[in-house]
Amino acid sequence: MQNQGQGQQQTGTRNETYNVIAILYHALQGAENCQTYLQDAEQGQVRDFIQQALQTQRQLADQGKQVLQQCLQQDTGGNSAFGWGQSQSSGQASGSFGDAANQTQQNFADQGSSQGSSGTAF
Repeated sequence: MQNQGQGQQQTGTRNETYNVIAILYHALQGAENCQTYLQDAEQGQVRDFIQQALQTQRQLADQGKQVLQQCLQQDTGGNSAFGWGQSQSSGQASGSFGDAANQTQQNFADQGSSQGSSGTAF
């Protein structure tokens, strides 16, 4: 266990936020692993168990995404560093940086949808 604040000094991220990110990552990895194991499983108790584990990992990941969003809003005071989720009418200039960030976010979304079941989309 790290001393309070030590991890934040090393990463620039609050320990609480970092911990949520780590748990979310592992839940997504767990879901991906379960999907792989499901392909090998035959009918019966083992397959049912793997399907249940897959569903649990997906639910945990979904919950983690919501908690992470709250942590990030807390870290930034409700403002995204990249302008994500902010409307143009919020009074903030949209400049080229905001446009580039929005394009990057769209690229990630497009990449995730094109990977299908072969990759993990965050």
